[in-house]
Amino acid sequence: MKTFRLLSVFTLILALGVSVSSCKKVSDADLQKNAQTVLATMPDAAGVTVSVADQVATLTGTVKDDATKAYVESAVAGVEKIKSVVNNLEVVPPAPDYAALDAAINTGLTDALKDHPKVQATVQDGVITLTGEVKQSELETIMQKLSALNPVQIINNATVK
Repeated sequence: MKTFRLLSVFTLILALGVSVSSCKKVSDADLQKNAQTVLATMPDAAGVTVSVADQVATLTGTVKDDATKAYVESAVAGVEKIKSVVNNLEVVPPAPDYAALDAAINTGLTDALKDHPKVQATVQDGVITLTGEVKQSELETIMQKLSALNPVQIINNATVK
């Protein structure tokens, strides 16, 4: 009889413990919503998505650098009840902004090509592309003038006569 009482009390305590701990369990959907709320406050995490399964958050998408990758991971790991974070974020640096270089090159192109009316040039992303006709004797001079503008590259599609 004592064994039965002891076993009954133990079973009751175990049942109470399970019921109390199950009340505190948070659904994965709630955790995902909380993690998404955290990400929404981070402008550098615009390309990041999070999914949660079994209280494990998985991050996917792209960020601009390793520091942002680590910061996003730690922010999501800080969400209450998230057990761990699988960080599948890819680091993709932003493309360089060539607007200022293109403007500077375009300003210098007019002067560099003023003595060569049959040669046209366009600039995009720091690359000068030559078209039109150019005499063989003038080509070296034109290339030197264009190189002085410090472009990323010069593409000569001009016809050499």
